Amino acid sequence: NSRFFEETSYTELIAVGPPVGMPEGAKGSTAVGHEVLSGVDYVHPMYQINRAIQNGVMVNPVIDEAIDYAVAYNSAVHLMGLVSNNQEHSHILHLYAIMRRIVQRGGKKIVIHYFSDGRGTPPFSAPRFLEDLMSTASEIIGDKDVDFKVATIGGRDITMNRSADSWYKTEATFRAIIEGQGQRMENAEQALKAAYDKGLTDQYVTPTVLGDYQGVDNHDVLIHWNFRKDRGEFLMRMLVDPVTDLTERLRKSPDDTYTGLKRFERWKNRPALHYDTLHIVGLVEYYRGMNCPVAFREPVQDISLGKVLSTRGFRQWRVSGVDKAKALTLLSGNKVGDPLPGEERITVPLPPDLRRYIKEYDQHKGEPGYKFEPYRKFPKIEIENLTEKVLEIIKEGDSKTVLLINLCNPDMVGHTGDVSAGIQAMMAVDKALAQIVNAIRAKDGFVMITADHGNIEEMITEDGEPNTFHTANKVPLFIVGPPKTKLREDGTLKDVAPTFLRLLLGTEVEEVRNGMKGKLLFADKS
Repeated sequence: NSRFFEETSYTELIAVGPPVGMPEGAKGSTAVGHEVLSGVDYVHPMYQINRAIQNGVMVNPVIDEAIDYAVAYNSAVHLMGLVSNNQEHSHILHLYAIMRRIVQRGGKKIVIHYFSDGRGTPPFSAPRFLEDLMSTASEIIGDKDVDFKVATIGGRDITMNRSADSWYKTEATFRAIIEGQGQRMENAEQALKAAYDKGLTDQYVTPTVLGDYQGVDNHDVLIHWNFRKDRGEFLMRMLVDPVTDLTERLRKSPDDTYTGLKRFERWKNRPALHYDTLHIVGLVEYYRGMNCPVAFREPVQDISLGKVLSTRGFRQWRVSGVDKAKALTLLSGNKVGDPLPGEERITVPLPPDLRRYIKEYDQHKGEPGYKFEPYRKFPKIEIENLTEKVLEIIKEGDSKTVLLINLCNPDMVGHTGDVSAGIQAMMAVDKALAQIVNAIRAKDGFVMITADHGNIEEMITEDGEPNTFHTANKVPLFIVGPPKTKLREDGTLKDVAPTFLRLLLGTEVEEVRNGMKGKLLFADKS
């Protein structure tokens, strides 16, 4: 309301591009935004990857070692990732650069596991990318004796699942790739048509095994070529984590698929497969301690918002729903896996009716009663329960309590492209923010409100079509509590952490001054 703006310091921040460590053209994302918000000197992995591409060929010792392993055993190189030009999770040019290197080094078998987008790209754009893939593959292979095929296809909602409520989606992807198990169709075009006939967009395509693909063979190579971490983690865990660790993780997950699980079986239907002969590679380290070779490792980030709060003795509560739990860990930088001293992580589960609908939707997508995507039908998601938990923490908190909260609705509902659902989501967010801000102000605390990237503010394209992807717009920043002051108009997400810590600590401490690249957002201070 107008009073809120009258009493609040406000500006808008750059959230994408070189000012926040991202290449031109790369899209903002939850993972990138949270790393930048942590105050670290963030450098997007595309800089490293693009430097390794010479004349369209990816030259990297870890990739070369994997290819040479396949050549030595005359085995296949499986390439799994998001076939898209969105530059949020992947870039199709990176796929082509790896394919060229495989052919250049004598690889004879290339197998594609096609993750379709439709969220960072137009909803029904997969056929265009598929056509481009097939024509580029033909051009790369030329007259060489190379067997190339698309072996599986599945939408990113399933193949790149990051929700602990939905490990069953990750397992469906795993079974299709490793064992050749699941829905089977003749080719990718047929799988896409079947999805479109049900009214499903690219991101919801059911994982489908294509043609005569029977799964991986001994001594095959698998390369996950996405460069964004959060949506690569679960599949990579299923591929490379020790079975005992994975079993325990699944057993403790809120996904009731694994209730009573005794032991996760990696190759249920492939007794002849010796799993330890597979050579598995991640383009980046999708999570700390990932148990396989990594092609492009990020530099260690020493100073971050989370680390400063920890060393200064604050109790920091990180509260989110299941979709953004991983993102909040990045407020400590990219190399912190376990909670820091004084850090509490609260992941609020999805409401039972929404969880139930998600599972039913995955089974009955496109059928009567299941036309709406889950977050389009339930735009409040878990915000009411999350707000209740936050208010409990505020009530018990003191001057050494800090809350780092992610309200996922503007992003998750923004991706539906449904304006009506978007309005409902934002009304729920406004209500939650009012409750949280009032509770914190009642205890003489202050609040900073911002976003990690744009999305819901632009739900219709210039052509009148639904806009399901992130925007390059500036994002709002509100500071509530301290006397209203003028804020810089050229600020970026990098400036949030040092500004927050200055307000919290009352001074600019040495580790922030020397370790963070961001500047204070106050117009009268540098």
